[in-house]
Amino acid sequence: MKLSLNAVKSNGREVTDTIYLIILQGANQLLPLFVMPFLMMKLGAEGYGFVGFSLSVIQYLVLIVDFGFNLSATKRIAQANDDVDKCNEVFWNVVAAKSLLLVASSVILLVLMLTVPTFQLYSQAIWATWPMLLGSTFTFMWFFQGKGYIRFFSVMNTLSKLALLPLIFVFVKTPDDCSLAAFLQAVVFVGTAIISNIYIYCKRLVQWHTPSWKGIKVELAESFPLFLSTASTSVYTQLIVIVLGFYCTTSEVGKYASADRIMRALCFLLYVPLNQVFFPKISALAVKGKDLAAGLFKQVMFMVILVMCCVSAFLFFGGVYLPNLLGHDYAGIDVYLKILAIAPLAIGFGGVFGQMGLVALGNKYTSNKFRDVYFIAALAAIIMMFVLTPWLGAIGACITVSATELLVAVLMAYNFKKNIGLCLS
Repeated sequence: MKLSLNAVKSNGREVTDTIYLIILQGANQLLPLFVMPFLMMKLGAEGYGFVGFSLSVIQYLVLIVDFGFNLSATKRIAQANDDVDKCNEVFWNVVAAKSLLLVASSVILLVLMLTVPTFQLYSQAIWATWPMLLGSTFTFMWFFQGKGYIRFFSVMNTLSKLALLPLIFVFVKTPDDCSLAAFLQAVVFVGTAIISNIYIYCKRLVQWHTPSWKGIKVELAESFPLFLSTASTSVYTQLIVIVLGFYCTTSEVGKYASADRIMRALCFLLYVPLNQVFFPKISALAVKGKDLAAGLFKQVMFMVILVMCCVSAFLFFGGVYLPNLLGHDYAGIDVYLKILAIAPLAIGFGGVFGQMGLVALGNKYTSNKFRDVYFIAALAAIIMMFVLTPWLGAIGACITVSATELLVAVLMAYNFKKNIGLCLS
């Protein structure tokens, strides 16, 4: 308890930012929950299928364009914070790299829509969702996070959603409006991008620096391990739902997807603000002195474990009440939540030892170890999902997710202790 109070007192601004972000993350999580049922009713299953498919395609392209910069570029901006020229150089090289990835991914998408019948069928909805990719490219969350302006970015993002998402309730009326529904969800990202660009320009936060091929390649090389780790994570966060569909009823798939979404929404709501606030600070302190960074790391680890323990307890003990709230169709979801309850604590441990340890405190070698952990986890998840899902259905899927997250936590902790842990002794 004494350690907890000291952590709060010595990092008052960061704790305030974290609480602020948790409130904003709550708003960001609740808004889509209001929109989704409305779209399902107005568009019908077929219309909503167009929206869902197009969102999945664009979200994978967003993953390519982001390319791990939300961690690597954040770290480099935080470490170069006092060096204006270096900060400008990193900013424009990252923007150039993301722009090239935007062009490349858009060309690939165009080829797919011209040559693959399935993509041709969904082409109108995909193009309607494409602004999401454009907005994600030029939003610069990594820059605001590295500079310590994450509070402003979160407010800006929330205000964009509050201003634009209600338009869905006004203009989406029939199944024929599926492309319009996709566009209105995507244009939120463009709104955030416009506001962030105006803010950077008005505040003169960045001065022009001509990007160089050498600089672009450096940024891509720094981000590549983190990009691969994110791509690997998608195997056991998204593919498992598709695999489940081959072996289970639609009802069972729906209950599993709901349980998984509840678990990840709580983790996203509570862990992500801690990571966004403390990751850049640990990265900056790692350059000035390992002792200072190590001290903050211990405090953050304690806070994350405490928060995620609460999430795990809520899922384990509170899931039994959900069928009464959601309806009889969700009977049995509490069993899934009990199995998934270990995942939040594992995600917390994995995030602390991985992102804040191997990446923020570490170097290129430890970042590669960070990437390797997710490769191993993805391989293990594939094996488990194809063994357990046909045998146990959704329960097998829940076991796969929790076991994979636990494996990630153990491997992250092992690599941290082996490569960085001595600095904390």
